Amino acid sequence: MYNQYLFIFVFLTLAICEGGYHNIKIKEFMRENNEIFIYIKEILEDEVGPEYFLWKIESLQQQIVSGINQKMIVDYQKKDDPNQYIQFEIVIYDYPQTNTTTVTALEQKNLRLDDKKSNNFKYHSWVDLDTKQFSRICPQIQKILLSKLIQKFDLEENTFIIEIKSVKEQFVSGKTYLIFTSISDGKQYKGTLYENPWSKKMEVVTVEKEEEV
Repeated sequence: MYNQYLFIFVFLTLAICEGGYHNIKIKEFMRENNEIFIYIKEILEDEVGPEYFLWKIESLQQQIVSGINQKMIVDYQKKDDPNQYIQFEIVIYDYPQTNTTTVTALEQKNLRLDDKKSNNFKYHSWVDLDTKQFSRICPQIQKILLSKLIQKFDLEENTFIIEIKSVKEQFVSGKTYLIFTSISDGKQYKGTLYENPWSKKMEVVTVEKEEEV
């Protein structure tokens, strides 16, 4: 009886460890494998070029073989066209014993979204933040966003933010903020900012004027 249970235990262990991919939490992966993600990001940014920026990680899966396969689906958005995306599925093989990391698969898909589909596609992995709390504790982010808006849309220097309409956050090797705001020129704008707490880097990735309904 003992041998029977032992066989079942070993079989299940091998099935789990050597089997298919399983989902892993992105935040935990970033904390423990930030170097691997930086490696992936460099490869993908060489593919897309400077016209696109990292929008979000769709999914992250792991498979344990003799090393570890990491499979990631990543979206890049075109800076001057918010409905134009390139989506990558990339597989990285990590072999800790020899400290080597290699790309074993890379597939690219070009996506063009119409207005009806874009919101569902864009924001399903983003977390809504409390706007009042954000306004209180993140004045520097608002200052950087406003400076970029003034520069891009040739606004008056005394332009100011009237209200933060909504804020979304995504964790991607740091934090990405998506901020919807109305300012003193009477129009509404949207800005994406990236903050990396390890390098203390903060930059505006893109700003857009919201369409009037």
